Amino acid sequence: LQELQRQVRSKIGRRGDVVDDATPTLRVLRNQVRHAHEAVTEALNNFIQSTTGRNTLQDPIISVRGDRLVVPVKAEMRHRVSGIVHDASNTGATLFIEPMATVELCNNWRELVLEEDREVIRVLRDLSSLVGVVAHDIQLANDLTARLDFALARARYSHRLQAIKPITRRQDDSDDAESSIRLIRARHPMLGRDAVPLSINIGPGWSALVITGPNTGGKTVAMKTVGLLALMHQSGIHIPAEEGSALPVFDGVFADIGDQQSIADSVSTFGSHIGNVIQILENATPRTLVLLDELGNSTDPEEGSALAKAIIGHLAELGVPTIVTTHHRNVAAFAEGNPHTTNGSFQLNPDTLEPTYELTMGVPGRSYAMAVAERLGLPEKIMEESRDLMEPQHLRFEDWLNELQGERHQLQSGLEDTQRAKAEAESLRDQLNEQVEYLVGHRDDILGAARQEIMSKFDQVRGKLQTAEASLSWATPTPNNPPEQIERIERIRRDLAAQELEDLPALAPTRLRAEPRPIAVGDTVFVRGLNLRGAVTDLPSQGGDAEIAIGNVRINVDLNRLNRVDQEPADEPLEEAVKIVVGPPVESMEIDVRGLRAAESIDRLETFLDQATRDGLIKIRVIHGRGTGALRQALREHLDHHPLVENFGAEPRERGGNGATWVDLR
Repeated sequence: LQELQRQVRSKIGRRGDVVDDATPTLRVLRNQVRHAHEAVTEALNNFIQSTTGRNTLQDPIISVRGDRLVVPVKAEMRHRVSGIVHDASNTGATLFIEPMATVELCNNWRELVLEEDREVIRVLRDLSSLVGVVAHDIQLANDLTARLDFALARARYSHRLQAIKPITRRQDDSDDAESSIRLIRARHPMLGRDAVPLSINIGPGWSALVITGPNTGGKTVAMKTVGLLALMHQSGIHIPAEEGSALPVFDGVFADIGDQQSIADSVSTFGSHIGNVIQILENATPRTLVLLDELGNSTDPEEGSALAKAIIGHLAELGVPTIVTTHHRNVAAFAEGNPHTTNGSFQLNPDTLEPTYELTMGVPGRSYAMAVAERLGLPEKIMEESRDLMEPQHLRFEDWLNELQGERHQLQSGLEDTQRAKAEAESLRDQLNEQVEYLVGHRDDILGAARQEIMSKFDQVRGKLQTAEASLSWATPTPNNPPEQIERIERIRRDLAAQELEDLPALAPTRLRAEPRPIAVGDTVFVRGLNLRGAVTDLPSQGGDAEIAIGNVRINVDLNRLNRVDQEPADEPLEEAVKIVVGPPVESMEIDVRGLRAAESIDRLETFLDQATRDGLIKIRVIHGRGTGALRQALREHLDHHPLVENFGAEPRERGGNGATWVDLR
């Protein structure tokens, strides 16, 4: 198609016309046409400006009649202008005449125009021949482009609606669950995000939903929403609902909504509805969706209710997914007692009598006619009389609905409180789990920081003890230093060491203790790392995390981090966590062996390693210089298999590079 594209673009302009440069002949012809047209208009302008023209013309303009250039001449001046009459005005006061002086010029112009048209047709014919060769490819590309455009349009529409892809259920007559409708917080696509969402379910076990409630309460909109979303789903368009919504693919969607009354056809409102229902009954199957608005209305209520119940019962018995809206209480009572049908209702706010637009499944609705009439100001006398005229059964039904609605509001309020408490508990559980994960993930860092703090305290204790021992080393018994004074110094040294040891923080245990018996459900346990107590509510089958209840919160904790309360781990004594060795300390963390022979350097390094390990150092630095590299190689070969060395390597360039070696001790 690239060659065809090049040919078309070179010959067809942006406005769809053939360009002048399509062929050399066309370019020449169009130049000639322009020049010929200019010659005709110039001759006519000369005539208009002449004395004859000024005296005979109705207006000083050039007009076109039948592809000929003419001038408007006054009818009474016709004899003064020699030429061909091509047209006249509606009143006959003006004649459109082509002067004889311009006839030949106009003939020449028209001949050139005809030649131009023939050349344009030839260019288009050639292009059409090229298109015919690849017509199949063009049609295929056009079809693919249309499909792509449709897919992009659906994607943009889905994004704008914040829609989801519903679950597509396969219809299987043997499995009612697979043919049911489930919409979760669905919205009519034309009502926007502010509309009250609709949750509706048809099946399993029943197929017909009867919706009752007040006028303008949302019954018809709910029914239209289901039908429209079903058609959107079958067109491959995402629906405005929440995840988990499911729809089958219907063989047909039949609806009787609105008033099709026709005076011209002598069709009443009731007659139009019954005509539609008859067609629906003839075509309805378990694989179709039927929507019937205000079934049984527009006729005698008793007879209308009977017809509605019979129609609903017939569709429900066939297993046809059906949604019906009605005001007839008898129809709602029928749906309550039929195993294949269920009720749904819309309510008004009892305080404001404003629609809530919330569908309640399983409960018939009220019309609120009496309450609305009273709120709108109907005289009290009429209201009282109307209540007296109501049947006792109807009044009992109203009282039952009021009681049911009140209980529903209480349950709804309790459910909201429960959900709120659940959300708070889940939030607290998540926070505790995050803390547990942080402590477990950073255990080494926490223990390392604690060890570093202990070593710092240890260095302080060791320094003070060394000072005390130095004092004892020169404090020998003399007349000036009696034994009592030396003993007093020794006692001060011991007290000082004990006081400093008490100030050392205990190091958290890094090894897990074995339990005398496995932890069981119901045990009260201590969670190490969180300092919390809780009860075991669930244990994994093989290792893993146990579920612990801490108050109203449940968290998951690794079994290895739990101790029963009677085995709650105490802090390890300092003597077990830190071993204090008093001896000749190293004066620095580095040793300089530059200028020494290899054997002597190794001896000094060995002594330094022993002292550093005894003093609790974890890293030292050996300065050996660069030189020939022989000393560096000998020292590193000695370190390579040394039992006290964990790792070693050359210092960074800014710290001496290959002139020094860092050593990590075990």
